[in-house]
Amino acid sequence: MKSQRGLALIVALLVVALTATIAAALMRGESVWFKESANVRALSQAHAAMDGAFRLAAVEVTDEGRHDQIDDLSERWAQPLPRFPVAGGTVHALLIDPEGRFNLNDLVVAGKEVPTALAVFTRLLQLVGLNPELAQAVVAWEIPPGSPGGGFDSVYLGRRTPYRAGRQPLSGVSELRLVKGFSAKIVHKLRPYITALPLATPINVNTAPALVLAALCPGLTIKQARILGDEALRTPFASTAVFQQALPQGVQPAYQTAVQTNYFLAHVAARFGGLVVRRRALLYRAVRGQRTVILWQEALWEHRRITHTHT
Repeated sequence: MKSQRGLALIVALLVVALTATIAAALMRGESVWFKESANVRALSQAHAAMDGAFRLAAVEVTDEGRHDQIDDLSERWAQPLPRFPVAGGTVHALLIDPEGRFNLNDLVVAGKEVPTALAVFTRLLQLVGLNPELAQAVVAWEIPPGSPGGGFDSVYLGRRTPYRAGRQPLSGVSELRLVKGFSAKIVHKLRPYITALPLATPINVNTAPALVLAALCPGLTIKQARILGDEALRTPFASTAVFQQALPQGVQPAYQTAVQTNYFLAHVAARFGGLVVRRRALLYRAVRGQRTVILWQEALWEHRRITHTHT
């Protein structure tokens, strides 16, 4: 009888221990669930806030176009917005003029290579310190099948992970990493000076960095280009004719120029609790001063900070 009572006591203790273990595990799981639920809630708030920020950016671009006939870096849209509070978090926004950069999709228009654009991009590569032959590799990537100058898929089909050439306009600057000769390091080095917009665009000389201006105008030194950039900040060029008059004697743009912009790139970051989310969107001012549309949006990254309780 004593042995049976002892066995029963051991069993009872085991049941109590097992029950306590299960309860502790459930409590830990419940704690994690609550934290995950809080992050889902924060993510939803962040995306809602960023949607609002993109709409406000579109309104700002439309309004600016209604009052000014040129676009330059002294305008309100070009100034970084301070972080502003929203319910439970903060949002930060920045607008960039991509038309102040060289548009990679100017290299091939209507299925044909554009020699003047190719010359500008070749000079830009040289100014950045890269192999100028990379320019022709991008042209070959974009040329449609059957067109003269098109790339050979064998170059890409022979890689460890085979793929075909794009044979169409670049969807974004990051696609360059797929093109022969380009690496993530090279793309990173070029990124401040290039863009990939849906349509061919002139270069806005009021917002172009010095290296782009130097590539645009053969014979223009980087020092002279920086002086022009400083002049554009103080007194923006009212027209392309005024810009040409400001160039040194004998120097002329080798490609299309403009003092207006139709495309804008909006970067937005939102912080809610332990969550930080970044997105960007391409805005298109379809009718100056009347309407701006959001062409696409993409997430850049999300950072979640979740603290788990361990016992």
